[in-house]
Amino acid sequence: MIRVGMFIEDRYEILEKIGSGGMSDVYKAKCHKLNRFVAIKFLKPEFCEDKNFVAKFQIEAQSAAALLHPNVVSVYDVNEYEGVYYIVMEYVDGITLKQYIDRNGRLPIKEATSIAIQIGQGIEAAHNANIIHRDIKPQNVLISREGKIKVTDFGIARTTTANTISQDILGSVHYISPEQARGGQVDERSDIYSFGIVYYEMVTGALPFDGDSTVSIALKHIQETVPPVSELINNAPTSIVRIIEKCTQKKPERRYQKMSSLLADLKTALISPNEDFVVLEPEATENATIMMSARDAQRLREEGAQANQRRIVRQQSADEYETFNEFDDAYDDDDYDEYDAYEDEYDDYDEYDDYDDDAYEEYDDYDDDDDFIDYEDYDKKKPGKKEKDPARKKMDKIILICGIAVGIIILVVLGVVGAKALKGGCGGSGKRQQSELIEMINVKDMNFVDAKAKLEDLGFTNVEAEYVTSETVEKGKVVKQNEAEGSRIAADTKIVLQVSSGKEVLALDNYVGKTQTEAQSALKELGIQSKITTRYSDQVETGKVIETNPAAGSQISKDTVVELIVSRGPEVKNATVPNLIGSTEAEAKSALQDLKLNAQVEYRETSSAADYGRVVQQSHAAGSTVAEDTTITIVIGVEPQTEPPTEPPTEPQTEPPTEPGGDEPGGDEPGGEEP
Repeated sequence: MIRVGMFIEDRYEILEKIGSGGMSDVYKAKCHKLNRFVAIKFLKPEFCEDKNFVAKFQIEAQSAAALLHPNVVSVYDVNEYEGVYYIVMEYVDGITLKQYIDRNGRLPIKEATSIAIQIGQGIEAAHNANIIHRDIKPQNVLISREGKIKVTDFGIARTTTANTISQDILGSVHYISPEQARGGQVDERSDIYSFGIVYYEMVTGALPFDGDSTVSIALKHIQETVPPVSELINNAPTSIVRIIEKCTQKKPERRYQKMSSLLADLKTALISPNEDFVVLEPEATENATIMMSARDAQRLREEGAQANQRRIVRQQSADEYETFNEFDDAYDDDDYDEYDAYEDEYDDYDEYDDYDDDAYEEYDDYDDDDDFIDYEDYDKKKPGKKEKDPARKKMDKIILICGIAVGIIILVVLGVVGAKALKGGCGGSGKRQQSELIEMINVKDMNFVDAKAKLEDLGFTNVEAEYVTSETVEKGKVVKQNEAEGSRIAADTKIVLQVSSGKEVLALDNYVGKTQTEAQSALKELGIQSKITTRYSDQVETGKVIETNPAAGSQISKDTVVELIVSRGPEVKNATVPNLIGSTEAEAKSALQDLKLNAQVEYRETSSAADYGRVVQQSHAAGSTVAEDTTITIVIGVEPQTEPPTEPPTEPQTEPPTEPGGDEPGGDEPGGEEP
């Protein structure tokens, strides 16, 4: 039974009870070894009897002990005393965030956001150490007298069984995530949901959901949308409304996925509170999105390009026809005399008049509206027939000019294509001509040499490698291709294949002597994961790196997990106090010295002669456990001192001096006689 005034392990003096919960009681205590105040959380007896619970409790407490961050309450020790398990933690002189909200009501936006950022930084540190809190609530956030925010109970909530939740859920159910309420999988995003509810309460001074029972409140978290902050406070900053809305989404995938992203938005909100910069993931619809394959996408682009080209050609034809109409109106028949030389040449084409009108039926679909010439308007005349009328001659000349122009365009196009074909080297090797479109294949994960050979066999002539580092693809294999599989492209198209040059290698910096947070942050910036191992050290300060594995200077890749071995400070060793009663002073001192304990000697009178010179009392009971270097006081019995006489001594009598020369005074005078 824990009570005020008692000592735990002869080290911690229990001063007062400062809190109580469903699974533990918390006391303020003084550590006499290090001369500091601590908070000790004792498990209640019903949980100490559950071996599985105790095992999880110890594991989680040890994990939390490795978590060192300014916004997290430090865990110093986990131990057992007379069957009661306890955790020794940093003592924070202050109040909980819940008490602060109850006392002040709705907090100013800037103050609430500043507190939220400090809470988030503590949660982020835990998430980086693979610790999920699972019970974020204002009761687990402490505010020191200096205004420092610290989150407590990291790792402890994970140990909580269903039975524990039923006893202590009243304070937690208001902040529970939907997946926790359902009994589903819990991850970092569950802490983000609970964080959002805490932030909501700070900003509005109220909780989003309440009810007559824990079950009804939990159901609201599962089924109902959190009421917008703007409904409770006027002129609520846009960014704050959106941040809370994103934190408290029912589906985890629509929330912030990492605490780092949430912290970035919170810091931006301090500077620009009314900007709408928060990105909310869209709600998924019932109809599944149909994903278009790369081949379909490429074909769609090609068809769109062809359709666009046809539109341009039609527009050019229309523009040219309009130009000729304007040209015709501006000049009379005489102006065309310069073209008369072409008239006889044009008449030579009358040989095609052997084709009757039916041969032109395929052109009937084109009418004047499409800006194409209707061939049925022309009279198929044989040589020797009557001269064409002037209108007909003018039209014939226009058609001739159009034909020449079209012919020139065709020749230019053929010349360009032919030049490209000659440049690429057509034929001779059995490869396809460069003007032909070839369907691209997938060469990812193939060796570059094999991939290039295969593409060249298909007819591609311009295949290049671009070397990149890759953490997942073997050196020399293709990581990515710039042309999608299934796309139809020209043979001379430049195909760039990104080829793996292997994993990126770098030299590991020296983190010895740095704090755990500094080392983890530096590694994170390099994209390198880390794990924490703690070790006792007499030389390295608590919380600083003793060494790393691999060692500093080692060549590592980005998928290497660097082990940071962090100091837990000097190891405190214990000793069992021996029974010193009846031992001589020398024997007692020698026994204590052998156990690395200090002896302090006091003396006391005793009436028993058998106890003279021997230990009659010791400050610590025999069999008790104390830390090495503890001072043990021993009391040595001594013989009582003899009392001095109480009567004063008789003073000696003084004889009068005998005068020389006679018995009478004055006998020494010359003459001897008295006058």
